[in-house]
Amino acid sequence: MNILLTGFMCSGKTTIGRKLAKLLDYNFIDTDFEIEEDQGCSVEDIFKYGGEECFRELETKLLEKLKEVQNTVISTGGGIVLREQNQKILKEIGKQVYLKVPKNELLQRFKKVRNRPLLKNKDADTVLEEMYKDRSLLYEQAECIIETGQLTPQQIASEIIRILHYEDKVHNI
Repeated sequence: MNILLTGFMCSGKTTIGRKLAKLLDYNFIDTDFEIEEDQGCSVEDIFKYGGEECFRELETKLLEKLKEVQNTVISTGGGIVLREQNQKILKEIGKQVYLKVPKNELLQRFKKVRNRPLLKNKDADTVLEEMYKDRSLLYEQAECIIETGQLTPQQIASEIIRILHYEDKVHNI
């Protein structure tokens, strides 16, 4: 089984994904990192020179390749759910877990980052409102939603395992 972590940028997908993979003894893949490695440049540069549509196309191509992986935790880019095609591929790859961070906490995190293309020279409040409008319902379609609240990354990873393990037991009865 593969586990795909979805959610807004700055929701902790990479940090939690690494912990989760270690706990499960799974492989770990960060889609943004894989795209950077493949393209030989940063996500920021891809957005700068190719635009968002170019980046989204690279995400789709990577997802197609990831259909072949097993026993892997995959940290996805925040906008990966925006394409309907990607939504279908994500379902084929594995179970989606939405890391749901309280809006005010996300805003505080947004204000601390500088290297995110969608935040470059923009007001964090405005960007977050637009993203909430465009993405919240898409994230909510995940098989598992974890309200991260005041939990540590370790607690979140443990909670994901507990919920998915329980769900597997229920479905295998």
